[in-house]
Amino acid sequence: MSSPYSNGSIREQEIASRNHAREEISRMLAIEATRAAVMVAYVIGRIQQQLQAPKSPEALWNDIVNSAQLVPVRRKADQNVADYPQFSGWVNGQREQIERTQTQRLRELMEPLDFQRRFGNCAQLQELHLVSPARIPA
Repeated sequence: MSSPYSNGSIREQEIASRNHAREEISRMLAIEATRAAVMVAYVIGRIQQQLQAPKSPEALWNDIVNSAQLVPVRRKADQNVADYPQFSGWVNGQREQIERTQTQRLRELMEPLDFQRRFGNCAQLQELHLVSPARIPA
């Protein structure tokens, strides 16, 4: 009786399954990055139009990550990682990069708005044209 591993077919199936999972995880990470970028752009637009009260970039990011548009995508990638834990470091690193990039975009928007809100009523800074009168809702 020969071993099922003797011809390598089981090993080949395992490799094919792992490659398929890696492709699916990669696809889900790309979708996650795209949706996160679109959602950050939407939030930035709403803040700039004063339709949404500004929050901290971290609070905004938490809202985005827990949104109905992102949770199913993250869940699907997590399911594949649960089956192939060797990809968990890669997925975590990619998600950290997505978070860094998007929270940086939010910070770049929020810092001038926060400065404006904090010091917009300072007459001396207005006279020097360093700030304009505060128009951002607190």
